[in-house]
Amino acid sequence: MNDTVRDISLLMGMAEAARLQKEFTAAVNYYRQVLELDPEHILALRGLGDSLRGLHQYEMAIETWKKIFDMKGEEDVFILTRIADCYKALEQCEDAQLYYMKTLSLKKHNRYALIGLADLYHKHGEDALAIEFYEKALASGVTLIKILTIVGNLYYRLRNYEKARHYYEKTLDQEPDNTYALYGLGNYYRWKSDYRRAIQLWEKVKVKHAGSVNMFARLGDAYRNIGQYVDAERSYKTNLADGYHKYSLAGLIKLYVLQGWIEEACQRYDELLRNEHTEERSVFSEVGDLLIKRKESGLARQFFLHVQERQNQSPSVCRIIEEKLRLLENS
Repeated sequence: MNDTVRDISLLMGMAEAARLQKEFTAAVNYYRQVLELDPEHILALRGLGDSLRGLHQYEMAIETWKKIFDMKGEEDVFILTRIADCYKALEQCEDAQLYYMKTLSLKKHNRYALIGLADLYHKHGEDALAIEFYEKALASGVTLIKILTIVGNLYYRLRNYEKARHYYEKTLDQEPDNTYALYGLGNYYRWKSDYRRAIQLWEKVKVKHAGSVNMFARLGDAYRNIGQYVDAERSYKTNLADGYHKYSLAGLIKLYVLQGWIEEACQRYDELLRNEHTEERSVFSEVGDLLIKRKESGLARQFFLHVQERQNQSPSVCRIIEEKLRLLENS
């Protein structure tokens, strides 16, 4: 073995060891020394690209890997997916898509390319395409639990609720305490108006996780819808203890109205207005309609008059209230 070969072997060993320990700066130095001795050393070029990627020097990593293609042609699916990943990190989406597709043209079930494309589409809001490629990745043998919940959420966003349920349940079959799937499946049963089942699922989330503000607002709504007012108030106030949250405050207003506590409801409505700083129409309409539905026309009138007084600078809101008051008088 001549000295050059011996030096290359030693430097490659040091480079690989440094890269595996994620000491990327040292690895880059060793790989470059190898390439000074042998500019066409394929393993050094590959390792250098990996190390540059580890340092987030994506453009230099791409340039390095493309030198391999100059020598061997674009037949290496591992390099193709690495280049695509780097383009994705650089948010050069068309280039990323091109290289993922090149990978799939060589190996159509390559899971890294399938997931990479799915993530790319997901990030840019192309939900249907994201689902297509996530499902292809799952069919190719990918077992990541995270993907199941992502696909469930995407189907839910597309209003394909039964498909969403399928993926949430599939997740829970493998990981019964998965908080994302529990929350998503709870949303499914909320859509089905099966509030008791939604509550069961969301309460499980609370055992394992603090829960999101949206979940506590929805949990409060679910308890309110089945008449468990104490639990509903507790859920709303859990959110409000940490600061303003529109939907929790709106839920609390409806809760007080249902119990005939019109003064408390009006106080909370004033709090809503102070925080929104704009014309507020949806909450007072929903609260008024709720009272009318319960044949509480007197309370509805009292609430509308309070809103009218608070929003007297808004002609459009006042017109809506005047119409609702007129309907009340004629009912």
